[in-house]
This record gives sequence, C-alpha cells and structure tokens, in this order.
Amino acid sequence: MSCERIEQVHAYYDGELALSQRREVEAHLNDCAECRELLAELRRVSALLTSAPLADLPADAMTRFQQSWFAAAQDRGVMRIAGWLTSAAAAILVAALLIRPPTRGGDDGSQVLALNAPWTAAAITPPADTRLADSESADLIDAAQWMANDLTPDTAR
Repeated sequence: MSCERIEQVHAYYDGELALSQRREVEAHLNDCAECRELLAELRRVSALLTSAPLADLPADAMTRFQQSWFAAAQDRGVMRIAGWLTSAAAAILVAALLIRPPTRGGDDGSQVLALNAPWTAAAITPPADTRLADSESADLIDAAQWMANDLTPDTAR
C-alpha cells in the first residue's frame, strides 16, 4: 500500500482516535480507495473471528485448571512466608551489627575484638570426636591451634 495514512485507518478501526481525527480519516476514506479496501478487510477479518466456533474443552480441563490454581495459591503462601522470614532474618542481622561485641582500644588507637569473649574459645576448640585415631585427633588439635594463632591479632600476643 502506498498511502501514508494506513496507521490512522487502523487506529480509526480500533476506535483510538479523537472525534476531530475520526472526521479527518472519514474524509480521507471518501477519497482513498486503498484505505477503504483496508478498512473493509479489517472488518472481514473481525467478522470471521467473531463467527468462528469455539473449541470444546475436555471434560477434565476445569478440574486441571482448579488444581493448578490451588497449587499456585499454595506457592504464593509459601513465598509470602519466605518473605517474612527473610525480613526477620535481615532485622536480626541489622540488630546484631548494631549491638557489637565488647571491644577494647588497640595500641594504635584501633578497635580490636576482646579476646576473652566466649565465642573465641568455642571457635578455636576442635570438636571432640572419639572415632578418630589419636594421630588424627592430634592433627586436628594442631590445625585448630595454628588457625587460632593465625587469627589472633598481633596486639594480643
């Protein structure tokens, strides 16, 4: 099609134009055979779609739809709970960051974690496992001591 008003004809057919624009397109349709043919074709396609028979649904289609909708509703509930739990975890994390463990000033004015805090002993104590052989247990203790020495700040040694 060579007419430049094709998009306006589509908008006219869809009812998207203001009254003044509709009048302009109607005046153009009186003069342009191509646009009149396009409008007639659009109307024919709509008539075909309107008159087409609807497909019959299988008998169990509604049951499957209801089951899938119920599953989706359960998923939404789980996601809502997960959202609340995530929010609670974030609040706990923020609170933990705001309430710091006891600190003391280092020699250079920096803040160093207190080494007598209860968590430090728990962090460097290897788990008691009676199933390990004595040499394996000694290796674990040596590794834990090495990590504790490596992680201890220089000002505390």
